[in-house]
Amino acid sequence: MGRNKLCLLDLDHTLIYGSYAPTEKTELLFEHSQYLKVYKRPFVEEFIDFLNHFYTHIIVYTTAKKDYANRICNDLGIHALKILTRQDCKQKNNTYYKMFKSEWAKTYNSIHIVDDSPNVWLDTEYYDKQITFVVPKEFRGEADDMELLKLKELIKNIQILSKKVRLHSLLLHGIIP
Repeated sequence: MGRNKLCLLDLDHTLIYGSYAPTEKTELLFEHSQYLKVYKRPFVEEFIDFLNHFYTHIIVYTTAKKDYANRICNDLGIHALKILTRQDCKQKNNTYYKMFKSEWAKTYNSIHIVDDSPNVWLDTEYYDKQITFVVPKEFRGEADDMELLKLKELIKNIQILSKKVRLHSLLLHGIIP
């Protein structure tokens, strides 16, 4: 297993906000329909640029429909290896759940799940040593939101801490003199 890093990235309420209100205080990304407008979370371009360069791969995993998800990824410039949508989720009692795939754990040694709703993920408990949940506050169109800047720093610090823990473990076990 190499030193590959995977980001499993959510869209709605993490990077964007879909609203039926006539207008919101944050920047419009696009009008999805006559009624639904999609708004960008502040600093989303900077955050996406960071993700595109920081991770080996990004897989977008959303409970949204495919055309909606594809448009968001395209308009935001997300370099996604895959875009998994509602049809890839498991539905139970009118709730969609995202299924963690064991193949990801076999391919990547470090996996960050960036999602405002970690409770919709299934089968992650078997991979606690590889998975880190990065949970932003839910975005509802606030123009003064700074969450993505905080997440960027958090992700950098998780990586630094992970390297220090790995080095300490190697020293502790006598692998490095």
